[in-house]
Amino acid sequence: MKKKLSYENFRRLLGLIAFIATGGGLIVSAIINDRSFYKTEVLIILGFLFAISLVDHFKKVIDRDDKAKINKKKISILVCSFIGVTLTWFINHKMGYGPIIANGLVGVMAATFLPNDLAGVTYTSSFVGMSSLAVIPSLAAAALGSLIVALILLTTVEIYAGIGGKGGTTAALSTIITKTILRIFT
Repeated sequence: MKKKLSYENFRRLLGLIAFIATGGGLIVSAIINDRSFYKTEVLIILGFLFAISLVDHFKKVIDRDDKAKINKKKISILVCSFIGVTLTWFINHKMGYGPIIANGLVGVMAATFLPNDLAGVTYTSSFVGMSSLAVIPSLAAAALGSLIVALILLTTVEIYAGIGGKGGTTAALSTIITKTILRIFT
């Protein structure tokens, strides 16, 4: 019996499409910027295999029946995301320590003081705060980026469960969306 496309399944489908589109965009960017045919060919093959495995994993996730509701965990994810992006951005740009040290400091603090899942959310979010001023020009833009990364994490949490690369892909997608929104409104 076929299931109707519920809100949860629609949300998961949008998350899947967003991750595949981000990966596709990164592959196209690599193709445009790299003149080596063999590197590009390997990247395309790996990207294709990754997309196939992601779709297969997505089908398994769709079969689960989870209820969407706002709970303490989701609010914690929003708060940790906000702290991760804005604190990293502040340490990076206002304090002048640079993106690597800022990300490392936030990651170590998160790992020390937070449970594993929230430490992962904070660390993943801090990748967005590593962006240059050309991408995330202000603390307000960083706050917007934190909201976007939190929404992406909340939307796609089950899709990438157990698959590597979620942090970087989530940060890349969040940064692209944030920059696009800033470009539209400025």
